[in-house]
Amino acid sequence: MGWPKGKPRGPRPPSVEIPEQREPIRAAAPQKGKWTMKAGANWEEPMADDTGVDRLAIPQEDIPDGMDLQWITDSVFGFKEPQHRASFEKKGWTPVQPEDFDGRFAARYGMKPGDGEINVGGLVLMARPMPLSIKSRAKEKREADLRVALKEQALRGGDLPISLGRDHPSALRSNKVNRTIERIEIPGSDE
Repeated sequence: MGWPKGKPRGPRPPSVEIPEQREPIRAAAPQKGKWTMKAGANWEEPMADDTGVDRLAIPQEDIPDGMDLQWITDSVFGFKEPQHRASFEKKGWTPVQPEDFDGRFAARYGMKPGDGEINVGGLVLMARPMPLSIKSRAKEKREADLRVALKEQALRGGDLPISLGRDHPSALRSNKVNRTIERIEIPGSDE
């Protein structure tokens, strides 16, 4: 846009001088006794490097005997996913409370008794007996194997809208092998 045409501009301000550069502020080293904090001073101990640590990983030795654990999506970006969660609850998955399993998961995930289920970033820790999980996995494997077998049978039997057989008319029209004989020169020959 700019300045309106015909409107006189006022006098220009004198050139602005840059003040001298100040020395950079240096962080003062914390002195014992100078700062007191109710929670303590976390900076006095070396900080642990937690890069690459999976906060949802549960070591095998911490899983209760005879139980199976799984993280189930409860919400995504704060929006609840009740149908997704209900589908797991129908299969026997039960939310783990901080008091469950002698409280072994409460401290790990910063929960206190009475806080409700263990929820980390929209994922709820759920458990069910291992025999139920083994039975469910066997059923899922049978269903997956059946789907693969049906597709395999359809491919081999020609039950697809297209045929993969070599004697099908569409295959005979397009599958052609061309053979030509060309003369090549061989170095050192007289012909």
